[in-house]
Amino acid sequence: MSAIIRNSLPFGESTCLIEDEQAIPVNQLPQSWQDIYAGKSNTKLSDPQAYVKMAQLFLHKMSHGDVDLFNESEDFLDCKPAFCEIFGKLAWKTLEFYGEDFDINKYPNFDLIENELSLEQEDYTERKKIIEIAKDLFKEFGYDLPASFYHVHLAPISRKEISEVRPLRFSEEDRKNARAWDASLHGQKVFPIQLMVQSISSKHGFFQEHGCGCNHAMARVGATDTSFDYQIRPQMRTTWIRDFIWTVWYEYAFYKFVPVNRFLVG
Repeated sequence: MSAIIRNSLPFGESTCLIEDEQAIPVNQLPQSWQDIYAGKSNTKLSDPQAYVKMAQLFLHKMSHGDVDLFNESEDFLDCKPAFCEIFGKLAWKTLEFYGEDFDINKYPNFDLIENELSLEQEDYTERKKIIEIAKDLFKEFGYDLPASFYHVHLAPISRKEISEVRPLRFSEEDRKNARAWDASLHGQKVFPIQLMVQSISSKHGFFQEHGCGCNHAMARVGATDTSFDYQIRPQMRTTWIRDFIWTVWYEYAFYKFVPVNRFLVG
């Protein structure tokens, strides 16, 4: 990278190795991640050091263009400096957001949310089921998934109808949260995580729907449908959660590069 680009990023050029992969040193990560590393954060990650290592690797990959586009071909090397500058900044902002999103105070207070439901609402029982889904997801994954993951699964209770299809990217009501929520939904391309979400949802009478146009909705299980039980294999649990976190990070970083349009959302 040129000196101009190096100076535009909020961290230096020194690197370290993590399992033979180039990474950014801990002392050059956003402060929230330095606090997680030092045990000074208000988080309850089951393996905080592993998350910090992912943050180090993610920031290096993005800020140094350490991706297949440049590693496997010379066709785009002239674009690499611009990529490093843009995505280095986006990676930094992504880590800033998620460093805070793992703070335990960011997570939903499920009991409070349930108490705020009105018994007079015609679909009170179904709204309560949405909360139960989120609570069961939290029992499964706890603080190892970011707070925004749980908030997006609670989102339908704030809609006029819980089955309303909401295009997050184009919704004024959801604009503030759309980026993180959409990242958590797209992160479920790590299929075992999605299977777990759908399994838990189905037991409460719902399936989750999400499309590439950023539509999000809860679909009621039909009379001919049945719930299904899925469990993540214990020996793969750590791998799938790390894959999910990594995917959520790059989905969050790339959010404004996705060429969506209103035609897609119908």
